[in-house]
Amino acid sequence: MSSFWRGWPLTVALLSVLVFAWGGNYTWVKVALEDSGPLTFNALRYSGAVMVIGIGLCLAGRGRDLIPVRGEAGFMAIIGLLQVTVMTGLTTVAMLWIEASRTVLIAYSMPIWAMIISLPVLREGISWRMVIGATLGLSGLCLLTDIVSMEWTGGGTLIGSAIALTATLGWALGSVLYRLRQWRSNFWQQVFWQLCSAALSMTIIALVLESDEPITFSPEYVTIVVYNWLVPTSLGFWCWARALTRTSATAAGQFLLLSPVFGVFLSHLVLDEPLHPALLSSALLILAGAFLSLRRQPAGRN
Repeated sequence: MSSFWRGWPLTVALLSVLVFAWGGNYTWVKVALEDSGPLTFNALRYSGAVMVIGIGLCLAGRGRDLIPVRGEAGFMAIIGLLQVTVMTGLTTVAMLWIEASRTVLIAYSMPIWAMIISLPVLREGISWRMVIGATLGLSGLCLLTDIVSMEWTGGGTLIGSAIALTATLGWALGSVLYRLRQWRSNFWQQVFWQLCSAALSMTIIALVLESDEPITFSPEYVTIVVYNWLVPTSLGFWCWARALTRTSATAAGQFLLLSPVFGVFLSHLVLDEPLHPALLSSALLILAGAFLSLRRQPAGRN
């Protein structure tokens, strides 16, 4: 039984936590943004997560885990900037020009870009399972976001879409680069250092661009910020780092296509937003694509 759980089902479990943590967080962030700007929220989110992880490690007598193994800090910080700062920062900015559904569609095209980037960087081959899985997953996402009714020209659509695509490429590149080397730092060292780079960069950006934005520390806002410290950020990025050692960024990203599906469902329950009629069909297509890719993935580099 233990050998079974060292295989792909454990990878599915890690990614399922992310679907809950990241997919459901769309709803809570939408509520929080009524009280502050998006960049300020992200700065508080990542700074608080760094504080929580740092205090937790020190109390557990693991203060040495605050610093990665010699020679890994710089590369790890770059990955943090790509996966966290670039991804969350630019997708937030993109929504100034385009709607959330279009941003989600572009952002979760990440598996395709990760698959393409993996070819020259990791020399990973593209199997027919990966291609079919990616096709099924993106088909489900297109069904969910109703791509046919989207207007792709005029206004700031092209600008917003280009910004969202840049964010997605940053996420894909960071995920692929993470698998480029055999890490000696443990997972908490990796997560802490990546979040440090994200917290510092996001705080600077927020101070420059949103210094005049008011912040209301309502009970709801404080609760959502604290929740983000603990679950979507601290636990979430630990699960993501762990999953990337067990499977490719392409396969992991395809499973995460379930995140917007869960997000739409939770928004319906919490915010009473309309439930997309294609939700179930979309989820089934995404699941089929994800399991097709994950089922025969190698255990990973670590």
